[in-house]
Order: sequence, then C-alpha cells, then structure tokens
Amino acid sequence: MFRSNYFVKRKKIFVSILTLLFLQIYSCTSSASIQNKVVNGFRRFAGTYKEPEEYTELLMFTTDEGVSGYADKMEQLVSQLEDHLKVKVQRLNIWKSTLYFKLFEKFDGGYCNGLPLLVNRSTGAKICGSSTKRNLLNWATGNGQTQFMGDYFAMPDDAAEGDEGDAIF
Repeated sequence: MFRSNYFVKRKKIFVSILTLLFLQIYSCTSSASIQNKVVNGFRRFAGTYKEPEEYTELLMFTTDEGVSGYADKMEQLVSQLEDHLKVKVQRLNIWKSTLYFKLFEKFDGGYCNGLPLLVNRSTGAKICGSSTKRNLLNWATGNGQTQFMGDYFAMPDDAAEGDEGDAIF
C-alpha cells in the first residue's frame, strides 16, 4: 500500500513538473519554431500528431463516389491526368468537412454551385462540372485558355475533341 501511494505521488509530481516546463517553454515568445517543436513533440507522444499534407496547386472539390455522375467522370479523368503529368491533385470532399465546404464556397464565388469544382491556385483557372481532356490539361498546366465549364445537362463526349482526343493523355 505504501509503495503504490509513493509511486502515484511521484507520477503526479513528474506530470506537474513536465506541465510547468511545457508552459514555460510555450509562453516564451522568442522562438515560434521551438514552440512548434515542443507542441508537436507532445502531440506525437499523445498520438494525436498528424503530418501536414504537401502543398498542391491543384484542388478538386468533390463528393462521395456514386453521388454525382459528373464527379465520378471527372475523378477518372483527373486520375489519368495525374498519371500523365506526374502531378498531385488534392481531393477535398465537402461532405466530410465544414472547412472544405467553406473553401469550396470561397473558391466558387457563386458561379458554379455544383460539383466537382477544380481549382488551379497558381493560375486561378477553374472548371465546374464535367469537362474535356484538353480543357483539363490546359487547367493543370496553365497553358492555353481554360474554360469555366458548367455543363449540367450532358457530359462532354471525348470524341468531340477531334481525332487526337485519345492522344492527349
């Protein structure tokens, strides 16, 4: 009985000292990087740390698979584009996070109001709904004019791009 109380008291003292040390370092405003390292160290210890995702210029606001035919069609084309150009398009499911929905509203600006919405953050080019391969390639590379498409009634046919439509990617 005596030993267990002894170790419980020692553990409480250790936690208190560790907390005070953490607060002392955290309140120090001389170096923000030290604060971040300490906080991230505690998060790693607690198992709540998540590595930040790499920054990508290309965003695709989408929804769950099977909900929107446009989103499913564009998912296939965007996957082909990623393989062809060796780029990463970050998919943001607006049904999974309110932050993603707010970002969608900000990037959309009331023009599209539909999914998927593809945004190139470096050029400002946007594609709303389904699109052609050529337009998708222009959107990703920043070459040529990207059309802000919003074809709500019919998905564009790849054959309408011309004979070289399959050679795009």
